[in-house]
Amino acid sequence: MGVSPVSKESLEKIRQKLRKTGRLLALLCRIQKIIPISGIVLMVFGIISAAINKQVPSFITEVSQSSTFYKLVYHMASLSTLDPMYQAMIGCFSFILVLIVVLVYLNMFENMMNYLATGGQPFTLENAKKMRNRSWLALLLCFNNLSLGLLSFVLVILFSYLMEYGSYLQLQADETNRIQEEMIFSFAEITENKSGQTGKHIRRVSEYSKIIARQLGKDEEFCEKLRVASIMHDVGKLMIPSEILEKPGKLTDEEYGVIKTHTTWGGKLLDHVEGDEMRLARTVALEHHERYDGKGYPSGLSKEDISEAGRIVAVADVYDALTSRRSYKEKWDDRKAYDEIMKGRGTQFDPQVTDAFASAYEKIQEAQRKFADQA
Repeated sequence: MGVSPVSKESLEKIRQKLRKTGRLLALLCRIQKIIPISGIVLMVFGIISAAINKQVPSFITEVSQSSTFYKLVYHMASLSTLDPMYQAMIGCFSFILVLIVVLVYLNMFENMMNYLATGGQPFTLENAKKMRNRSWLALLLCFNNLSLGLLSFVLVILFSYLMEYGSYLQLQADETNRIQEEMIFSFAEITENKSGQTGKHIRRVSEYSKIIARQLGKDEEFCEKLRVASIMHDVGKLMIPSEILEKPGKLTDEEYGVIKTHTTWGGKLLDHVEGDEMRLARTVALEHHERYDGKGYPSGLSKEDISEAGRIVAVADVYDALTSRRSYKEKWDDRKAYDEIMKGRGTQFDPQVTDAFASAYEKIQEAQRKFADQA
């Protein structure tokens, strides 16, 4: 029996739970810091009080005499002959070291949980190296409790290696994603070449879509998925006859009808491909010619039914199509194309997406220059 793939909804729920867990653990670390800080302050004031009043508080005596370091020194030297004040200072020194070590590790753990809370990757080679470099700090716990110090040192070393292995797996996954993305770009470029669009149209639409999504306040994970998914927006053109795609003159109504089927073909080609990006790519391929006023194709979806990804790519695709040279037209001036997008606000395009396009227009022009077609 095959294993059923995890649904997009289930994955999103898991990610949300991980973020909530990260926020909770980071908060607990912040609260827990109060304990060692309070302990250090209490020890210092206790010693100051003992120095002034010439009398050691009972809690300092108990803490001091329970430490491994105190017991070791006591047996190696005639510690009993020392002034109680100095005895307390030796014991407090070992206890304060423990509290400082706890603070260091709490701070490291809090930083990792903050990564997790923001959807980042807490297990990195850098974090693993930091933890291993600071593993010796756990040995300082031996001053207070020998068994606890040795156990903590071993656990920190083991955890650092687990983090390193986790980061290795993440690097492998990132490399796989990179290769997959390059294959997607190559596949999409075949589509562009067939339609006579041999420039960097797909790259620009991809970058524009990501910029607009960021301007709309979407999280980085969504923006990155949309960047990859939008690469495949015209994949259905592979199924359109070349004589229609490359026709230099105006298309007949029948030919235009054939061109419009590239959206449904795109949906069919991506129908059974697994992965969040590919599912989003299918949505984009189907919906990037739908209109906000319901007059788009292939389904004439109402504004409520068009996905946010489809609305974003619709603006990015039209702007780049207008500002690019095609076999049937010359490229438009950037300002004229911008005005055309704004003219479609509320009719062809989602008003919020159009406004985001306008707000991020300087960044879009930067991407336009960066990925400009060769003359």
